[in-house]
Amino acid sequence: MQQLSGSVGLKGKNNPQDVTVVQQLLLAHGFRIGDANGNCGDQTIQALLSFQRGFLRVPDGRVDPSGRTWRHLLRIKGSAAVEHGAQFTRPVPRPARETFNVGLVAATTAFMKQTLGLPRETFSNNCQAVTEPTLKRNMVTDKVGSFRVTGLASAIDALKDVFSDIASDQPDIYPLLGTAGMLCCRYVRGSTTAISNHSWGTAIDLTIDGALDQRGDGKVQYGLTLIAPIFNEHGWYWGAGFPTEDGMHFEGSRKLINDWKAQLK
Repeated sequence: MQQLSGSVGLKGKNNPQDVTVVQQLLLAHGFRIGDANGNCGDQTIQALLSFQRGFLRVPDGRVDPSGRTWRHLLRIKGSAAVEHGAQFTRPVPRPARETFNVGLVAATTAFMKQTLGLPRETFSNNCQAVTEPTLKRNMVTDKVGSFRVTGLASAIDALKDVFSDIASDQPDIYPLLGTAGMLCCRYVRGSTTAISNHSWGTAIDLTIDGALDQRGDGKVQYGLTLIAPIFNEHGWYWGAGFPTEDGMHFEGSRKLINDWKAQLK
């Protein structure tokens, strides 16, 4: 079994050899952090924080030898919890497009800007804060399922309804669901013009048992196929329908965005 000689991440010892091991594991979990180069930079720290949001109430951005984050990264075989989660994290082919997001329309950047306005004036590939006064005033942090997220108040209220139904209809997967983030003002990955819907706090990325779905491989975690119909019923658009499949991503459809605009305070 792989071992760490010291802690990695925020306030960690960050021995290059240990950092490389952690980076390799983050890459295996689907986090896009560049090369495993042994340098514990901002991308590695942000990936650790996102990873921990799936199972820690207060992420600390650090991996300690034999600690909880280390065990989640390793996904040790033989653990009953891991074996239980593995059935939901296994990749399966993306369902036929005509079987999901039926009657729902994705909210494009142009639509979001026209409907809710810009959350800030400038964007980059890194997360930045909302500065537009009305949108900023309507951002809240609250518990959804077993984790806490920050996003548009109306969107979080809608998520609570979704997760209530997941708890009833899919009780086995419910406790395994975590998040890789909701509010994050940035461009869409790989673009310098399209703004991510995370910028308005109207989209959420989900993990299952701490694992991210691999974006753009044409496959999705089995567990996502079980909860996507519930999201769709509540008007959320599933990212598996994007040209570049993004199975972990769910966002408010155009109808929901219009509804949420009317609820702004």
